[in-house]
Amino acid sequence: MTSIHICAAKYGAEKHNRREKEMKHVHPEYSHLNKSWESPGFKSVADEIRKAKERYETTHFCRKAAINEDGKRIWMPDTSKHKKMPKNAHPIREGVAVITPNTTMEQMLEMARLIEERWGIRTIGIWAHLDEGHEHLVTDKDHRQGKYLDTPEGETIFIWNYHAHYLFDWTDHDTGQCINLNRHDMSELQDILANTFNMERGKKSDKKWRDAHAYKAEQEQHRAKEAAEYVEHKKAQAKQIVQDIMVGEQKLSKLQASIDELLSATNIQEEDMQAVPFAEMPFKMQGSDKPYTVKDLVDEALYRISKDLSKPIPMLGRDKWLKERNVYAKQVTTILQEQLNSVSRIHRKKINEMGKLMYFDAKKKAFQAVRMEQENEKLRQRISELDEKAVAREKARADAAERKAREQVTRAESKTQEQSARADWERLRADEAEKRLSMTDRFLHLPNVYEAYKQWTSLFDAIENAIKSFNAWAHNSASIFSDSDEQSIGQGIIAYCQLNNLDPYSEKDRQTAASGIAKEAESTVGHITQFMWDIAVTRIGQLASEMCLSRGSQSIGGSNGYADELTNWDGTKKRGLGR
Repeated sequence: MTSIHICAAKYGAEKHNRREKEMKHVHPEYSHLNKSWESPGFKSVADEIRKAKERYETTHFCRKAAINEDGKRIWMPDTSKHKKMPKNAHPIREGVAVITPNTTMEQMLEMARLIEERWGIRTIGIWAHLDEGHEHLVTDKDHRQGKYLDTPEGETIFIWNYHAHYLFDWTDHDTGQCINLNRHDMSELQDILANTFNMERGKKSDKKWRDAHAYKAEQEQHRAKEAAEYVEHKKAQAKQIVQDIMVGEQKLSKLQASIDELLSATNIQEEDMQAVPFAEMPFKMQGSDKPYTVKDLVDEALYRISKDLSKPIPMLGRDKWLKERNVYAKQVTTILQEQLNSVSRIHRKKINEMGKLMYFDAKKKAFQAVRMEQENEKLRQRISELDEKAVAREKARADAAERKAREQVTRAESKTQEQSARADWERLRADEAEKRLSMTDRFLHLPNVYEAYKQWTSLFDAIENAIKSFNAWAHNSASIFSDSDEQSIGQGIIAYCQLNNLDPYSEKDRQTAASGIAKEAESTVGHITQFMWDIAVTRIGQLASEMCLSRGSQSIGGSNGYADELTNWDGTKKRGLGR
């Protein structure tokens, strides 16, 4: 699925597109896969904006009042005064299109040709980036949504961000004005893109577009939140598994007790079982007046056996315990047999059958107990496997938390080093100020140096004013310097050159002076994002490069009586920074 988004091109965008600037989401080991094309003569975004403004000024003029033949006042163009391009105009724009690794440069150039043929918008450069992306932790939420089903839950995968940057000249070269595209034109542009790249067209959305840096920061925060929720979810699952294991152990304990109770009747050999006499008629035992039946005697014998077997099975000496139980059961059975010897032999066959039924019933229960023990052993093994998996998952989460903590420590150490470097820079500035104060003291004691001292202090004042203007602009949302900013910062660059034995006519020395002013301003700029500070440093470098000075007219506060007198590009003098 592909789409393209158009926005105003930013100063210095070519550095990112050409990979001259390092970014944390860029993987240099894949940068050799990138593709690019630039039109002849392209230098930078700032240079293209300057050309567009010049084209606009050559076709737009300020108005002046005039009187026509009827004596009415009319407004006519004043060709001596060029009109500047509006500040809210965006003559150079950038488009970011979604591509695939198989998208060729021929397809991207064909896209540029179709855009120029349809709307007259010329493409300045194309940069296809195949080296950007981010890591993603696969969670159960992704699997529920049908995503990344081939990747196990809890593993990290890499998601590529294949895209191409288009740099457009969005102006009509005949009028100098920006070309206007309405909502239907932008929809048609999306259709042309999808057809040219042979990709599915993106769907319309009401989501508000966000700046690339803001979007990436938001995605980082969203991924961190999802990872935290995933860890909490897995902790809850592990807790539930532990509870299930405890419940299983309790069930096993109860089953083991039942098994032990059933096993108490095992190991009675069939040859040890004596035939028990049986009869329904009552009879009296010797020495007792109470009438008995055979059933009473059998019940009493079974009660004595059951009572003896109901005792707990010891953990140690189990074989000895079973042997003693067998001997006792045999004794009780033998006593019962001796008591019933007086019963008629007619019923012995039935009695023998009853004894065998009792024995085989006990043997059947013992066999069932053995099967239950085997099933319980399988259940214990299953619970043990679940416990091992839970431990492995907990270990993986602990390792991930440890890695995250190490990353936080690394970032904290980096920030500490940065603050230490800034403190060292402040100490150097203090030493330099003390050195300058000492130089000033020695300088004032020299004869006939008042004029030189006055000029020397004016140079420091010019640098200080340049730093103030530079910091104020860095916090502002303006895209270019105002006239007053250019004048103040330009004078500071020249003053810095004069104080440090640099040649203000040399572009290289002016760049050195601009970097020096930016370094001094960094300690007083206050809270500012790295992105805005990079733009400010780039802009002062461009200003130093675009300055044009004539020999003999670069002084600040010289003998001409003006502290800000510079020259224009044609050599004429003016109040302010020459261009």
